[in-house]
Amino acid sequence: MKELLSWIVDEGRAEGADYVEARYQKFFSTEIEVRDGKVISATPGIERGVAIRALFKGGWGFSTTNDVSKEGLRSALKMALKMARQASADTELITLAPATVVVDKVEVPVKEPLEETPIDEKIKVLLEADKSARSVAPSVKATSNYWDYSEEKIICTSDGTEIEIKNSWIFFGIWAYASEAGLIQSYRDRFAMLGGFEVTEKMDVQGRSERAAEKALNLLKAKPAPGGKFTVVIDGVLAGLLAHEAIGHASEADSVLRGISVLRGKLGKKIGSKYVTLIDDATITGRFGSDFYDDEGVRAQRKVLIQNGVLKGYLTNRETAEKMNLPLTGNARAQDYRHPPIVRMTNTFFQPGDMTFEELIEDIKYGIYAKGGRGGQVSPAEGVFQFGAQEAYLIKNGELKEQLRDFSMSGFILETLKNVTGVAKDFEIYPSFCGKAGQLMRNTCGGPHVRIENIIVGGRA
Repeated sequence: MKELLSWIVDEGRAEGADYVEARYQKFFSTEIEVRDGKVISATPGIERGVAIRALFKGGWGFSTTNDVSKEGLRSALKMALKMARQASADTELITLAPATVVVDKVEVPVKEPLEETPIDEKIKVLLEADKSARSVAPSVKATSNYWDYSEEKIICTSDGTEIEIKNSWIFFGIWAYASEAGLIQSYRDRFAMLGGFEVTEKMDVQGRSERAAEKALNLLKAKPAPGGKFTVVIDGVLAGLLAHEAIGHASEADSVLRGISVLRGKLGKKIGSKYVTLIDDATITGRFGSDFYDDEGVRAQRKVLIQNGVLKGYLTNRETAEKMNLPLTGNARAQDYRHPPIVRMTNTFFQPGDMTFEELIEDIKYGIYAKGGRGGQVSPAEGVFQFGAQEAYLIKNGELKEQLRDFSMSGFILETLKNVTGVAKDFEIYPSFCGKAGQLMRNTCGGPHVRIENIIVGGRA
């Protein structure tokens, strides 16, 4: 297949393209949903295809095909070149930052290949998780999801890069619901790992499902969260939500160029307190957002976005790096062969500090401790956010007191960063899928416990 991709790249150059990129993918996947002891769906699948991008006199063209024959690739190339020629007359000149030419072959270690594991074994694991959650109490209901993915990817570019990648991962999700006297509370947990089916032994699927149900049940006894401005301590999961949604998206260079980022024009400026250091790192072994290379063939890297409150960089691809005269960061990622690569985060998190959790809360007379992300809304352009938490507790005179429910926090991104007054030395990171421009991309986000002053708190909408 690599020879075929190299051939179509050469064909594109012969047709006058300034740059050609061909990306082949073949992937096996399984999606399973179990709801209250019943298998709702179990869908195995296999796909393969090629994405072709061509740059012609400053205009991009993109095409994708499932026909990986010479005729199919030639047809897709012609479409990409046609689009590129049309775009070259209508758009500003696009040039690409130079990238190191790479010839490499890499893979995620796998002991039990996902494509060779019977679907019955996968269903069995999910049914056991569902049973564990519902065994906590008769009122508990549960929805569990399993998704696995095993891919072979080849990237060839007209610069001379040729990369072969084998990747494999498993993702679990559990929603537990508890009800009493008309009140319904829920708790969600998600966990994922790179590797083959053997990683399910490390995931503690049953234990995590049981704990999710217990937490949903406990929320029935919790009091509604108060409203107002509070000193709030957030855990690593909620800190990760802040890192990803409120700051990470604003640091993506394509958003900066389009003028929809609150971080535009702030490189080298202090945007947060000295406690704020934010990292995007695609090189962490085994993390759900990690990669060897991005989908332009640029090596994965560790990037410091904010250091001690100062904005140090943006996340780039080859196009934005050239336009903004910035380093290549290896953040061009595509969901699969049906999509072109765009600027995306990988593993994004706050750097731990040197405080203990007890030190963070010891001088708080009346505040709130919030745990676990429950989604929310963010506008990177306007610099505002609102997030929900799965659990919360009142802090009184430095001690945790009664549990709260329906907690949400909101504020201005830059003001919130400046109001960070403490960062713990612990660390927690969790997996998720991020949507952007119609593409879902695996990633993680997290951090340590973080203390923030003057956060607006209110019940969930």
